[in-house]
Parts: sequence; C-alpha cells; structure tokens
Amino acid sequence: MPRPITDAPRPSSPGAPVPADAVTPASGAAPESAPAPGAADAFRTGGAPAAVEAGGAGKPVPAPGVLRDNALKNAFGDGAELFPPADGSPQAVAVEYALGRLGVLGRTGKGKFDAAAQESLASFQAGHGLPATGKLNRPTLDAMDQALAALPKEVPAARAADPMKYLSDFDARGLSKVVVHDRSKPVNWNHPEIQQAYGKFVGEYWDVLKSNKVETDCKTMALLFMDRFRAKVKNDLGVQMPSPGVPPLEWKAATAGKPVGYFQRFSELPHARGGYEQAQAIQKLDPEASMIPGVDLMTPEINANMVGQAAKTAVAWDPANDNKGDRAKPEVPVDQLRAGDLIFIDHTGDGRWDHTVNVVKVEKDEQGHARKLVLAVGSFDDMKDADGSTAPRGGFEINNYAEEVTVDLDASGKIVRSETTYTSEPQYLVKPRYSATNTLMELRPNGRIKVGRWGD
Repeated sequence: MPRPITDAPRPSSPGAPVPADAVTPASGAAPESAPAPGAADAFRTGGAPAAVEAGGAGKPVPAPGVLRDNALKNAFGDGAELFPPADGSPQAVAVEYALGRLGVLGRTGKGKFDAAAQESLASFQAGHGLPATGKLNRPTLDAMDQALAALPKEVPAARAADPMKYLSDFDARGLSKVVVHDRSKPVNWNHPEIQQAYGKFVGEYWDVLKSNKVETDCKTMALLFMDRFRAKVKNDLGVQMPSPGVPPLEWKAATAGKPVGYFQRFSELPHARGGYEQAQAIQKLDPEASMIPGVDLMTPEINANMVGQAAKTAVAWDPANDNKGDRAKPEVPVDQLRAGDLIFIDHTGDGRWDHTVNVVKVEKDEQGHARKLVLAVGSFDDMKDADGSTAPRGGFEINNYAEEVTVDLDASGKIVRSETTYTSEPQYLVKPRYSATNTLMELRPNGRIKVGRWGD
C-alpha cells in the first residue's frame, strides 16, 4: 500500500503568502539596543512561579558565566535564577532560536516552551552530558551558549573576498572534471556527453550551493547552473560554449556583511508580510541575525518567461496530463526526466512561464521507472505584502531563498512521499514552501507545465 503523501503548503505565486504557524509575537521583547529585563522580573506575573532546576536537588547553584550569544544574553541577562519561559516571551523565543541553530528543535519556532521544545532541550542535554530533564537550568543555558559560540558565523563563500569567485573555483570545491571523448561532434549543448556531464554537474554543484546557503529566485537558479557549467567547460576543455538564448549574465552577490541594498532586517521595512513573526522576534533579540544566511545571487534584466523561452522544450504541455486535482499524480512524465532538466510552470495559462524548477537527481528502477526525484527550487517573497499582483520595488523588498524537494514514486509514477529535504532559511524561522504539489504539477485552473533542457 503506498505511503500517504506528505506535502508542505504551497505558495500561490512567488509573492504568495508564506504558510505560518499561529505565532504569538514576543510582546515585551527588549529593544535591539538594550537587553531585556532579568528573567525573574520577566516571569513574575500573577505570583512568582517555582524556580526551574538550578544545580540539581541538594546542590548549590553554580556561579553563572557571562552569556555570549546575543539572543540568550538579551533574553536572560546574567542572572542565575531561571523560570519556565512564558509563551510569547523573549526567553521562549531565545530558547527555540538556540535549539534551532543547534539542530535539535525540529519544527518551526512558535515562541513557546512547549512539550516539543522541552523534548528538544532534553535531547540537547543528553548530548552534552547533562541530566536529560527537558527543564531549563543554568548549566544547560551555559552549555547552549558554549555550543552556539562554536558554530561558524559565516559560510565559506560569505567569508571570501569575492563570493562568486569562490563558488567558481570548481577544482577547490571538488567538482568532477568535464571529459568529452567523442570530438567528432561539436562540443556544445547538443553533444550527448555534454548533456550527461551537465546532469552530473548540477548534482555536484547543488551540494556546493547548499553548503554555502546560496539563495536565488527561480530563474536565477536555472541560469546559475547553466552559466557556471559553461565556465567549467571553458576551464576543463578550453571550449567556450554559447549561452543558449539569453544575454550575457552579470552576477551580483549579497551577504550579511555586504548586503548591497538587499533585504536582511525587518527594521528596514515600514511593515512586513505575515509568516515571519518568529524571524522578527529573533531579530529583536539578536542584532546580528540576518535574512541573508549565506550568499544571495542575482542577475538583472531576465525573467522566468525568458528562461522558459530560451530552453529547448523536451516535453511539451499535454492537456491529457492534467491530474484533475489528484495530488498523487505528477503532470510531467517522470520516467522521461533526467538530471539537468528544467520544469517550467505557467500558473494561469496565459502563455507566459512563471516558475522554474531544476531536476537535480533521478533514481530509476531496473525497469526504467523513476522512483526518486531530487528537485532544486529558488524563489522569493515580496516582503512588503503578500499580493502577487504588486511587484517589489527593488532588492530591499525581496527575500530570496532556496529549497530542495525529494519525491518518492511508485512503479506507476504515483507520488508516495514528498519532503523538503533542505531549505536555506532554517525551519525554525519559517515553514518550507515547496513540495511535489508545486514543482511537479500546477493545480490552478488553466495552468500548464512543461519540461525543458538547455540546447543549441
């Protein structure tokens, strides 16, 4: 019996509302420039609650260290007396933020020290030689602070003087050499060995992009793979392959240290769209928290429709593939997909391609049926509102992100599982946006979807 499909909520457009939990904003959070009141004062409402474990039963309270992490320091100060974080409090936000960065939270932040957060805290305690009680105490707070201090502050590409140069040092990044044995044919996009090498490159380069938290919108992700592969062919073979149907690309990189006018902090906006309440609460506690976690890459003057027109159509839209709302049925022939393919989606049927998905990996069974797909998606949110009909006025209103969707299929091509297996914006900030339902199908009326490939 097929496993049930598990899908992330889907946006209605690149500027669609971001799915969000019911988040209680951290009212009472301290201003960015000043630490929050002490924990004891913060939680004594309606009578003082019993203190959470300090040094353990019958043991003296250890002398507290000086907290170094911005969020923990601004939420808890340096007091040794701790109380259960109240829902919506800066302390609850800070604990979730710490657990999320340490990789043990496992869900989107809610500003709550609920049962799930306590289980995550117990997991952290067990891994750091502390009693796994799930209760907040000073040894645990200090251990979290020390563990956070050991995390790298920046990804390697963001530390580099030139992020794009770092990402284009293919040998240093460990990418395979491009080799073409049959030189009787022109070395161009139509060469079978080039097509095969491109598929391999996309899989390897995607790992480089993920490890450096590279964020782009959808068409830029497709252009990035294509353009960097051309650079790699030039590097490995000395052949300058043509840019297929698009003008020369000029790359612009933004990092938290050098945002070059792109959005990274909510205080820069007069108001922000919904779905980012937890991220806003975190930034009130941590002045260094940025919505550019690694490197944002942009190339101007090209839209998704231009990319959809430039790529060769490998599988055209066929109305017979309309799944009539069946979310287990892809609207593209999955058995024909191969690594390096592009999936183009026309949301409304107006003849313009609105969205692009990159096929990173295809695993097939002995009969040639696709059983697993790995898809890379770039996208953005218009941070001023959730109205897809009003375009952002510039990079200062754009929040790029990237996600990976892994889809398992049965032998008939039905979807049995869809999971977001990577997101550049960690789940403790916002929920993932993409799934099989908005990468392998277009569920809106009149929508179309096709498969494309780069070619000459």
